[in-house]
This record gives sequence, structure tokens and C-alpha cells, in this order.
Amino acid sequence: MTTSPSSQLPHANPQPDPPSTALVSAYRLDGKGSATLLSDDELRQAWQEPEALIWMHLDYTRGDVNDYLAGIAQLDDPSIEALTELDTRPRVARFGGGIVTTLRGINLNPGAAPEDLLSLRLWMSPTRLITLRRRPFQSITQVREQLEAGQGAENISWLLAMISDALVDRVAELSHRLDDQLAILEEDQLNDVEIDPDDITRLRRPLITLRRFMGPQRDCLAQLAQGPLWIDEQARLDLREIANQLSRYVEDFQAMQERALILHEQRMSEHNEQLNQRMYLLSVITAVFLPLGFLTGLLGVNVGGIPGSESPWGFTLFVGMTLGVVAMQMWLLKRKKWW
Repeated sequence: MTTSPSSQLPHANPQPDPPSTALVSAYRLDGKGSATLLSDDELRQAWQEPEALIWMHLDYTRGDVNDYLAGIAQLDDPSIEALTELDTRPRVARFGGGIVTTLRGINLNPGAAPEDLLSLRLWMSPTRLITLRRRPFQSITQVREQLEAGQGAENISWLLAMISDALVDRVAELSHRLDDQLAILEEDQLNDVEIDPDDITRLRRPLITLRRFMGPQRDCLAQLAQGPLWIDEQARLDLREIANQLSRYVEDFQAMQERALILHEQRMSEHNEQLNQRMYLLSVITAVFLPLGFLTGLLGVNVGGIPGSESPWGFTLFVGMTLGVVAMQMWLLKRKKWW
């Protein structure tokens, strides 16, 4: 029996305690690949500088999230509603002088299933980026570490490309793991190893979810690559390449879905074949014993005149007769190629 792909995902580091406010982190980019971590007061002050490159990362489940979106960022109500709505799908739309998009990422938090995707909402303008999440993102943590190490984005459009690239990298990791897991099941099937149907189900479920959300996300990234003029040419090229990579993963998910379906159909076909063979064997046994049952029932009738009832050789003759009947039936079945 094989293990589910979710059990082979790398264990994520324990996440820190959630913040007491909606503000998870805020950075001011220096335009050289580094950034300064801002406190709440420093964020409010820096936001008043129109040319400052600021990234504000929020937890939209906190009650004071509107204080940051409406109070500090001064977003209008449609923008806030688009960023904080419960059910989202990947999209790109213009709101409040900026662009709103929603992306999905692989949930690598402890105990999470591969199909339990995370939603990242973004609002961006030439000098501002606001991201909102409900649960921690390892991809966001990676981007933050790059900024703090001086190896990050130089502007907002590059920061968008870095975040998108980090999200797609996690999709690639999961795609390779699912493909390896599916290959193991296919090899087991070729080697006549019994396959647990739950293993196939655990593979098909994340493939359905990933294909459902990653297809629109690919379109979002492609749309962003051709989006507003303030996105510089290098970021456009990066976003276009990221969209192409995600497109290949979507095609891989579709191919893996078909392979898993074929694997399931082959297993069902083998199961039905085994069932048919067993039913056929039972039918042959029934056909053999049907005349014997008729003879024993006939000779067991409680009336006078039963042949051989008074002879000491009666039972022996009856057994010989039944064996002869069985032999004749087996010869007939062989001749007809029914067995």
C-alpha cells in the first residue's frame, strides 16, 4: 500500500503566534534590493510620502484591518470589499487608483492538505503594494527574508514578480511530488501489486483543485504582464515567464488527472474481471452439482419402490453413478470449451 502525496510534503516550520493586530509586517524598499521593516507609527508616517516604496502585509481576519485599508491606505469601499470578501477566485481588476488581484498558493502549514490552497489578495499602485492573507504563507516569508538580506525587489513591480514566482515555485514542488506518487502507483499496477483505491482518490482530489484554480491564476499573471504602464519591462518579462511556467504545470495537472483516471479504470476493470471469473467458476460448480442434487432429491423421496433400497450394493452403485455423471459433465464442458 502506498502513502498519500500529502504525507510526503515537507514539514513546515512551526508558525509564529498570529499578530494581535491586522498588521503582519510593513517594509519600505530602498530601490536597491533591500528594505526597512517599519513599525506601526513608522508605517503611518511613511505612507504620507507619495514617492516612498511601501509594502504592507495584513491579516484580513483581524477586526482592525479596515483601520489600515481605509485609515492608512485610504482605499475606497469597493476596493476594501474586493480585498476582504470571503470567497475569491484569481482575477485582475482596477479599483481605487490601483489594481486588485487574487492569487492562490500551496498550503504548507502543518497538518494542511495539498488541495487546501491559500488565498493572497493584492492591491498595488506604482509605489504601494498591499497584500492580505488569512493564514501564513511560506512564500511571503521567503520574499521577506530576501528583502531583509538585501537580495529582494528594487520596486513594486519587481516585488509583485518575486511574490508570484515564490507562489509558483511551491506549485512546482507539489506537481513533482504528485507526479512521483502517481508513477509509483502506475508501477505497482504493472507489477500486479494491490492498489488501495483511497490512494488514487487522494491523488485525484488535489489535482482537481489545482487545475481549477491554477488555470485562472495563469490567466491573471498573463494579464498582469500586459497590464498597467508602470510595471517595468523586466517585471513584465518575469511575469510572462512565470505565467508560462504555470501553464505547463496546469497541463501537467490535466495529464496527471487523465493518468489517474486510467489507473482507476484499469483497477476497476481488473476487479470486474476477477469478479466475473469467480462468478463463472461458481456457475460451473452449480451446473455440475445441479443434476446431482436432482438425483439425491429423487432417491430421497420417502415412498416405496426406491431402486436399490434393499440391496447392500445400492449405495455403492449410487456413488458410482454420481461420479459417472460428474465425469460426463466435465467432459461435456471441456468439449464445449466452457471450462
